[in-house]
Amino acid sequence: MEMLAKVTIRGAKLFRGNLDGKDIDSGKIFTDVELSGENSWGVCTQEMKCEGSKLIDGIKHNSFPFIAEIGVVQKSTGSKTSMVVTSIKPLQREAGKQAPAAA
Repeated sequence: MEMLAKVTIRGAKLFRGNLDGKDIDSGKIFTDVELSGENSWGVCTQEMKCEGSKLIDGIKHNSFPFIAEIGVVQKSTGSKTSMVVTSIKPLQREAGKQAPAAA
């Protein structure tokens, strides 16, 4: 089941290539996450894995940071659970200006 979330994306990176004979196609976004706890204030940046580099190709032309709606699915190996970004829809720049539509 895909969940939707509205996030501030601070940065992104991708990798397409071959490491040790294995083809790799990966992407990551870096989003704001509120700190919680008695001795924490403000926000930090959290890395989120993407399904592949195509998601990053679709947003790399945007001015960072920007606000986006992301689709996220929870995946499990049976012993380890992770969240994977499946879609990114830019909404607006952080300063409030409209971001260009993803190609």
